[in-house]
Amino acid sequence: MRKLLFPSLCLALLSACSAEQSNQPTQDTTPAMAKPGELPGMPLKSLADQINLAIGAAVETRHLEDPLFRQVLIRDFSQITPENEMKFSYVQPQRGQFDFSKADQLVEFAEEHDMVVKGHALVWHIQNPKWLEETEWTKEELSEVLEQHIKTVVGHYKGRVAYWDVVNEAFNDNGTFRETLWYQVLGEEYIEMAFRWAHEADPDAVLFYNDYSTEAMGPKSNAVYRHLKALLDKGVPIHGVGTQLHLMSEYPIGEASIARNIERFSEIGLDTHFTEIDVRMRDSEGQAGLNDQAKHYETLMKLAAYYPEVDMYTTWGLSDKYSWVPSWFEGYGRALMLDKDYRAKPAYIAVQDVLVDAVTGNFGYEPITDLSNAKRHVTPFNAKPLLSESLNAEAVVYYPFVYNQLNGKDQRLPGSETVSGKWGVGYYKNKLIGQVIRSDETTVTNHSLVHENDNVEVFIRLGEQYWQLRSIVGQDFAPLGFPGKATGTWSEDGKVFDFAIEFDDFEDLVGETLGFNIALSDNDNDTDDGNRKAQLYPLTGNNVGWQGEEFGELFMNGQNAVVSPNPISTPPTFSMSQLNEAPSSAKDSVWENAYRYSFAFNQLNQRDMSFDDADVSGSWQVGVHGKWLYGVVERQDDVTFTGAEQSYENDNVEVFVQQGDKDMTQFRTVVGEGFEPTNYALGYEAQWHKEGTQLMFAIELDSELKDGESIQWNIALSDNDGEGRKYQLYPVPGSNMSYLGEELTRITLR
Repeated sequence: MRKLLFPSLCLALLSACSAEQSNQPTQDTTPAMAKPGELPGMPLKSLADQINLAIGAAVETRHLEDPLFRQVLIRDFSQITPENEMKFSYVQPQRGQFDFSKADQLVEFAEEHDMVVKGHALVWHIQNPKWLEETEWTKEELSEVLEQHIKTVVGHYKGRVAYWDVVNEAFNDNGTFRETLWYQVLGEEYIEMAFRWAHEADPDAVLFYNDYSTEAMGPKSNAVYRHLKALLDKGVPIHGVGTQLHLMSEYPIGEASIARNIERFSEIGLDTHFTEIDVRMRDSEGQAGLNDQAKHYETLMKLAAYYPEVDMYTTWGLSDKYSWVPSWFEGYGRALMLDKDYRAKPAYIAVQDVLVDAVTGNFGYEPITDLSNAKRHVTPFNAKPLLSESLNAEAVVYYPFVYNQLNGKDQRLPGSETVSGKWGVGYYKNKLIGQVIRSDETTVTNHSLVHENDNVEVFIRLGEQYWQLRSIVGQDFAPLGFPGKATGTWSEDGKVFDFAIEFDDFEDLVGETLGFNIALSDNDNDTDDGNRKAQLYPLTGNNVGWQGEEFGELFMNGQNAVVSPNPISTPPTFSMSQLNEAPSSAKDSVWENAYRYSFAFNQLNQRDMSFDDADVSGSWQVGVHGKWLYGVVERQDDVTFTGAEQSYENDNVEVFVQQGDKDMTQFRTVVGEGFEPTNYALGYEAQWHKEGTQLMFAIELDSELKDGESIQWNIALSDNDGEGRKYQLYPVPGSNMSYLGEELTRITLR
């Protein structure tokens, strides 16, 4: 826990703070009761200074012309970050011509008022000048440009700017490198180059990597951790990681996950800064929203007060008057601790209360770092922004319909001769724009019960409310009380369904995460009992979406749009069976009643994860007997290729297993061979049928599983054909990152 710098001063503060706070309004008091700029209690910086915490705000030079802005900034904040005026396009608008006039004013203001400055940001993919973006660079040329820029800017402020965000937002949400100008020309080495050059320009400056959606444990923060650790091992001068924390008041904060993230960066010698805090609220939210917002600010300040490694707490702006949020997220605003008239909101009081407790010995907070319930086991489906209300097939991700939830334990695809399809969704402002592509030899639309006709169903969840929208082939959505508009149009041949779902309560969907599912139904008349033949979903389950159950998530991607750290909707896990005896082969009778699933999503293709034209397919089953996990893979592939030197470039099956808090182990078996050697301490074995069509494997677990107990898990079927990898089929969507322990799904003993 953080230690106080001046214990004796804290005792003096105790009575002063208590006296002032006792007469302050409660959280339910409206800001209008105070005069503009009149803030209660001790200034935040007076408190934060005592625990060696800088409390800051993002500032633009023009803001200093506002007298109330200056007054509040000077009173309460000890650190400033230039919101824009140190970025590339501002300081080097023409090649080789630097303009520091605006940034100099901010630094001079900070020096006058004894504030720390954090420079932001030397390398970014946005707000670059046209001359930089529109030139075809060689690696040598762009390297020279970047070195000159960094050394000139950092050198100009040597000894005056104490901290720098050297590289900003270099990773995608899934942990891959962002395809920026810098990455495309210089490769991942540009990150190392930038830190070395910044250090050469000012050896005393404290250098940070900065990004959004990295506050909690997850694919992006994991990637940042791995890369920074590798650079530190090479001796690259990196001192900390900044996490932006652009949050939404309605989504719970991942407190345990943030705490553990701080700890693991500290373990490799890196400090953490909370760099761009804001908590946006819907325009329609009232006092309850303000209280939720206050809880977020309070939790972050508790973490900052507890961990000495967190020595900077910066809000992205000072008050709602100049916040960037409304212009980026329509229908949202009021994201900061002070309202547009610089009055304290509940968030300000909550932060102040934490600081008072921290400096007066009343701080009893200790974070919980148990992450057992914090992990997703299915990544959200991705909806990308569209430029108009028309669906651009190149701009969305297509996912396959893969699990027949009508068929009990055998949820494999019924075969393309019955029904198959894929779907994709984007968004334009407050509208979901989607498309279903369907293949079905027989279309049935004449049954009196609507659900017994061929149809598409879309399931939407917002909080506790949910809606089922159904469209029979050839017809529009049937109205079902949805608070908005839902329209759908079929092609004449019934193969393509285009739909739009407009939400009344949103102005823009960017950054939203909705509970979501979608189903493709086949109801041919030739079933023995007249019932439906197949109900295909992109997720496993029990066909109870109409009851509001078993939803996945749909995330509206966009710049600075952050996925909630905790799942807002959790689909079912995959199931494994308790085997009554150890199986002797893939054809053993113990497998007859075991759960069976398809390999479904081609994670090598991030634009279309379906496999319409694939020449490989397969299914898998898993069961347990004693401490052993047994599995069977059925594989169909027109060509078996095993001639590559690198094993992953051969046709293979990979199994990913993580039990409890143990490290994940990746087991790979090339077709026809056993599992490759690993450092796994227990037993494992793989045996192929001589024709390469069946695999049975066994993996010894740490302990026997109890009914209802789960393990983290994934499985992949690879097709390579000697021309590089073609398909890597998994049971869930993702980014082919399971080998790093990312995006694992879960399998449960039932």
